[in-house]
Amino acid sequence: MELRKAEIAGFGHYRNQIFEFLPGNQLFYGSNEVGKSTLYQFILAMLFGFPKKGSKKKDYTPRDGAAYGGRLWVSIEPYGDVLIERYRKVNRGKAKLFIGGEEKDEKILNQVLSPLNKDVFQDVFTFQQEQLSQIDRLQEKELQTSLISLGITGSQQLMGKIQEYQKENQQLFKPRAKKLTLNQQLKDWQDLRQTIQQQEAEEENVQKAYQKISQFDQELQSLSDEQKKLKVKEKDLNQKKSHWSLYEEWKELEKVKESRVSEKEQKELQRFYHEYQNLTEKIQKKEDELAQLEQGQETDRYFFYLDHEKEVQDLLQLDVPIIRLLDRQKELFQEKENVEQVFFKLKQKWGWTEQQPPQALPSSIDSSIDKLEKLHEQIRQKETQIQWLKERKQHVEKEIDQLEEKYPDLISTTKNKKNYSPLILTFGGIIALLGLFLSFPFNLLAFIVGLTCVAASLLKNYQKKKPFTDVKPTWQEKLLQSDAYSEEILNEEEDLKNSQQEAQKIDMMLQTTLGHENIEQSWRSLLESYQKDQEEYQRVVLEESSLQSQLAVVKEQKIDLETRFQFLAEWLPLADKSLQEKQDIVKKFAAQMQETKMSRLQQPSTLLAQQLKQTKEERDELFTSNASLLETVGLEQPTEIPLWIKQWENMQKKLNRKEELAAILRPIFPEDINYDQLTQYLTKNQTKQEENQETINHLLEEKQRLQLQVEYLQKNGTLDMLYQEESRMLSEIHETALRWSTNRLLVAFLSDLATELSEQQLPQLLKQASYYFSLLTNGSYKKVTSIEGVINAVSNEETFAIYELSTGTKDQLIMSIRFAYLFMQKERGISPVIIDDGWLHYDSIRKENLAKLLSEFGDNYQVICLSSDQEMVSYYQELRQAVINFK
Repeated sequence: MELRKAEIAGFGHYRNQIFEFLPGNQLFYGSNEVGKSTLYQFILAMLFGFPKKGSKKKDYTPRDGAAYGGRLWVSIEPYGDVLIERYRKVNRGKAKLFIGGEEKDEKILNQVLSPLNKDVFQDVFTFQQEQLSQIDRLQEKELQTSLISLGITGSQQLMGKIQEYQKENQQLFKPRAKKLTLNQQLKDWQDLRQTIQQQEAEEENVQKAYQKISQFDQELQSLSDEQKKLKVKEKDLNQKKSHWSLYEEWKELEKVKESRVSEKEQKELQRFYHEYQNLTEKIQKKEDELAQLEQGQETDRYFFYLDHEKEVQDLLQLDVPIIRLLDRQKELFQEKENVEQVFFKLKQKWGWTEQQPPQALPSSIDSSIDKLEKLHEQIRQKETQIQWLKERKQHVEKEIDQLEEKYPDLISTTKNKKNYSPLILTFGGIIALLGLFLSFPFNLLAFIVGLTCVAASLLKNYQKKKPFTDVKPTWQEKLLQSDAYSEEILNEEEDLKNSQQEAQKIDMMLQTTLGHENIEQSWRSLLESYQKDQEEYQRVVLEESSLQSQLAVVKEQKIDLETRFQFLAEWLPLADKSLQEKQDIVKKFAAQMQETKMSRLQQPSTLLAQQLKQTKEERDELFTSNASLLETVGLEQPTEIPLWIKQWENMQKKLNRKEELAAILRPIFPEDINYDQLTQYLTKNQTKQEENQETINHLLEEKQRLQLQVEYLQKNGTLDMLYQEESRMLSEIHETALRWSTNRLLVAFLSDLATELSEQQLPQLLKQASYYFSLLTNGSYKKVTSIEGVINAVSNEETFAIYELSTGTKDQLIMSIRFAYLFMQKERGISPVIIDDGWLHYDSIRKENLAKLLSEFGDNYQVICLSSDQEMVSYYQELRQAVINFK
């Protein structure tokens, strides 16, 4: 990493200052107090964060309100140019990182600088005089730690793990910390123990309250179960009510007895009637013919009849089909009228039309209604809670008013009142002192008067202060309680307002969905009614469609029958006549034509009489052979058969309808019931539900009041919950402590392992340190060794421990070892080297040698020297190294 530019917005005495840094070796020169150390502290703050304020630490915060921070440009492989921006009051002092124009956070900065951290930067890459004077930093353990942290030994991952475990432990626990995890857990546990002790003292009252709440819960559960049963019963009764018209029809049809005549006997009877009717018609015709023989006139109509005699006779056989067709048409029209009445009721109730039929309800409507009911319940509870809080607040305010009325000094100011107590006290003291100088008895009198004034003054002060000392804390506590209740009331009213708004939104949605704005029943009942009417609408639509189809068939059959009469239109007045009227006209026409025909036969009277007699005999024989059948069905004359057949068919339809209704209604009406009973049951059910709901609301209100009292007595929860919370806390403390101790064991183990690895690098380090030490001392010392953890310098003749060296030579030795560290890291370019007047104890020769060392070292490193030494400037200029003056 190399420094490129520093832009200081505000740091120490610097304001809007820019420093440019060069590659290689360079010297920043300036007099004392010019800001060399401040520049170093700014670089340190930009890289690793602002220093924490302390009583013994210098504070670089600008005192004129300027922005505390700035920007630093660095070059880091493989990222290239990187901009670090950090301001104390922006993002809590965390850095912003810009790489290739893309903004990153401080976590990325730590990754970019790795393995460089603040400790390594200060201990390895920074040279300050106070560091060089610390011999203990050159002990073998410190050397090994520095090697490991830089990854020289190849154990960078071990060091990373060690730092990770140490960092985690630093975040878990410190002996004097307050906000770390384990410290906070222990504090929370101690606070919880105090709460538990308090709660144990109040447990008796709380337990009684909980027993009462449990009793309320049982009663509420019982009422809730009863409400569910009542709703099921109500649904069953409403189903009965909706099917009541069908039930009445079914009960009426149950009176219809099943016929004793079988379908086979009915068909035989029908066949007998047709044969009997045919013979009767023949007899009638022959009788008419005999009556016409005397008149007979030939006309064109008679010849037309002869040509179409078969078609006319066929028309005469259409009596029964015409009657059945007309009856069927009448039935269908009646059923259609009933369907249209149902349609009208549904359209009038819901506004449904053929163009806008009922739409399928969304699947979420049940959940919306449930949510609305819960919101209404919450609204009721919130209103109860607000009422309870207001009552508590009024009670507290009443106590405050009583205290203020009893002790007016609580609210009155004493600034404007003159206090004569000090004057009286002073006067009394003076009189008492004067008594010492007066003769008897004046001295005794002065002494008594002085003591009386002093005692009166002290008594007055005591009486005046006593209300404040005894009553004022209670008065202040009541004021705090009142404010707390006011704040809680505002919060509850805000929650109530939100719940009411949400309930209003759901109401609007349900009104839009169901098409009802003002309702007198619950949304649940309205939904059930909507679904029930929707099913009824669909059933009626299907039934109407079926009726339309049947009417179309009947109409088509009627048209076919009327078409068969079309050939008679020129001879008979059939226009604008019904089928039945047309049939009667044809019958008369046929009879007349038969008469004309009989008049034209040879010997018509004799022949017709014989034929008539023979036909009557056939009819009598037919009647005799079927007399038992007539007796079975309870008829006396064959002419009664058409009416009986019609009645029998109607009865069969009713029996079929009865079976159809029985299949539908038996599950709904397992027992007989009348409409008054049904209405009475419904009314009782609804009344009972309302009574239960009122009881539930009352119990909920009482339960909520009790819960509020319990919360007031036990704000931290019930004792059982506190015990559980304590158990949970102890478990968490155990887990955290176990993790903390495990991390410590791992740190010790990995440190031992890393130390073992680092021992292999010490020889190379000491070899390079020997070279630099020899360069700095002009060859006076040739070698640097480490014996039992102590650094030694070897000259031509003997060996010296570091503490045996002179101050200047010791500084050179320390400098040599530090530069040896850096030499071993030259390929990695971890950080520039910063030296802040690190040659305090050097003479001119030593300074010149150091300048040469830095010139050589600048080939591999960016070296930044901060100095107020003019002599060092001259050496830099002789060596043609960069010198930059502080402005």
